[in-house]
Amino acid sequence: MRRMTFCLIVANLIGCGEFQQALEAPPKNEAAAPAGTAAPGAPSTMSNAAGAAPNANNQPGQPAAAPVAQPAEPAKPNGPIIGKTDGKIVDLVEAKKNPKVVEVDSKITGSDPLTTSFNAYVSITTKTSVLAFKHQMELMKEVNGGKDYPPYKEAVQLMKQLRVEVASLPPWQMYGYDAKTGGLVLLEDKGEKIRLYKANNIPIEEGDKQYDMP
Repeated sequence: MRRMTFCLIVANLIGCGEFQQALEAPPKNEAAAPAGTAAPGAPSTMSNAAGAAPNANNQPGQPAAAPVAQPAEPAKPNGPIIGKTDGKIVDLVEAKKNPKVVEVDSKITGSDPLTTSFNAYVSITTKTSVLAFKHQMELMKEVNGGKDYPPYKEAVQLMKQLRVEVASLPPWQMYGYDAKTGGLVLLEDKGEKIRLYKANNIPIEEGDKQYDMP
């Protein structure tokens, strides 16, 4: 009786048939979420996947590794470099006729200037030849009456025969053979040194400026 009364009231508002269909209709489902997105309220699988796979290069809780620094290239030398050349031997008396050729070093000391100077100036590979060279020089001195050692040309020729080689020098330096002592002195051609310095844009040394003239 109550149902009929309620139905009549509702029928008057929306119609009894529509009301009955509304009661018998199944409940509506919630709209499906578009593909690739999570339903409302559902946890995001993409977020979980991203959070579940940590970076293989970094351990959890540790900072990212810094990039490995590359070694710095060695510094390159500034300015030109003038290399050494094979040492040459000149006649000391003739060389000193040039006012710009000066003696910068002399190993002629003591009672045996020949051995002292040659041991100082020859290359390491020919030091054993100095004794043989000295012996021959002493014999040639006796032939000359015991006054002087052999002249420049004979001494240089003997050095070649005994394979006595002097050490390398800068191109403006040379060895001067002294026939009076049988030894060597180190000479420097200041004019040639200044010329090479200027050609390579190297400042002239203070002590050489006095030779910078025609």
